Amino acid sequence: MEDRLNRLKEVLEENYLPKARWWPWKNTKRQITIVSFHELDRLLFLELKADNQKFQLPLMKITETIDALKERMFCVEKECFVEAEYHPEYLSLISKLPEIKIEVISEPPRRIVGAKPITLESTNAVSMLIDDTGEKYVLKSYRLLPETNVEALMMKALALRRFENIPKVYLFINHHERVAGILMKYVEGVGDGGYPFYSHLVDYLRKSAPLLSTVGLSAKLGTIIGNMHKALNIGHSDEFYGLEEVSLHDVEYWSRRMYRYLKTILTRLDEIIARGELTSKDWMEKWRGLIDKQGSEVVDEASTYLKAYEGLDKGRIHQDLHLAQMIYIPSTNDFVITDFEGEPGRSPEERVMKEPLLRDLATMVRSYHYLSHAAVMNAYGLSIDRASDIMLKNDPTLEWRFRNVVAMVNSYLASLIGSELNVKYRLKNPREIFSLIYPWIIERSLYEAYYESMYRSEWVSIPIIGLFDPLLNSMKKG
Repeated sequence: MEDRLNRLKEVLEENYLPKARWWPWKNTKRQITIVSFHELDRLLFLELKADNQKFQLPLMKITETIDALKERMFCVEKECFVEAEYHPEYLSLISKLPEIKIEVISEPPRRIVGAKPITLESTNAVSMLIDDTGEKYVLKSYRLLPETNVEALMMKALALRRFENIPKVYLFINHHERVAGILMKYVEGVGDGGYPFYSHLVDYLRKSAPLLSTVGLSAKLGTIIGNMHKALNIGHSDEFYGLEEVSLHDVEYWSRRMYRYLKTILTRLDEIIARGELTSKDWMEKWRGLIDKQGSEVVDEASTYLKAYEGLDKGRIHQDLHLAQMIYIPSTNDFVITDFEGEPGRSPEERVMKEPLLRDLATMVRSYHYLSHAAVMNAYGLSIDRASDIMLKNDPTLEWRFRNVVAMVNSYLASLIGSELNVKYRLKNPREIFSLIYPWIIERSLYEAYYESMYRSEWVSIPIIGLFDPLLNSMKKG
């Protein structure tokens, strides 16, 4: 047994983990410790530790290669394995292990007869399971096992509060008090939450659709976000949820974070230009020059606006709310939010921090901007760079975005009337609310530029022009 584990450990360290999509240290070898090992029938369950972080790696022994799962498979001598969540026997076997506890929220599924990946691009294992009646489920299994699984805590609270705009939650898979997986209902839709907005905006830009067709959907999103905030922040005994007063320390921390993002963006763009990572560096130098010249001034102004938050409330928010985190259901004109992991570029400590509820509205404002950029590219047949130029100088989507943002914000505020979430805001008029959203749009744009510079540098112009969006002038003035 010891020899077998040593060989398995060697293959994982040397070959498999550095290439794994979910491994935090891309293309980098790390020494691992196998903390625990269990075997049941064809299932091998490994608990790993690397750099003081805990991981789970359930494996299923297989006898033949599965083409669609080649990147999630490996062999150790004559034994071959696939990550177990993509196998129909996983759920029944994992529940029998001594270290695993199944927490049922609603009725458990029937016998699972099919399993396949929904995506292989996630840092988690996300699979579709099918039972013997044809019912479909989504199993989201976490490779990294943090002490505080923000998504699991939020999904549990929303499920128990019967919040309607998440997938139905069936059960949680717990490993030593840490959430290892969530089983949810598979939601049928036609695309992500941006689908109806993008389709309409492209038609509007081509002069074949009226301006106001989607404001009703934006108003619905405002109500959904308001109901989500009420479910996460009212009536909880666990201090993970609920409102707290914003301190001067909070404001100073948020301000420092913006400056940190700005510094990191400039450093990263310098590295991209110096290394010649892109075929043409002229446009990268252009956008780098813009944020270098005016970025500090923008952050200074946003930091001034943040000071108005001292003494107001912060609470549990989504943190990474945007249209691509949702599924659109055309039959009911409704949206289902599917991801609550928080911003992927944050540290574990920052992911659990509470922030003003209005920040979720700011990330939605940014989502409309990203979507509009894509619509301009499609409608006019433009490159990313050229579309950014147009949106910076003469944005044809400005009025469309303004109407949808106003509908979303006003509907959100209306949904909070009479609730304790509105106590410190009830004397503020809508103009003041818009000015409170403004600094978080800047903060989010900086985060996006930081993230794009790290992972998708060809997209970095989109959040950079977001810092100079003409819509922000309207929001600052209310």
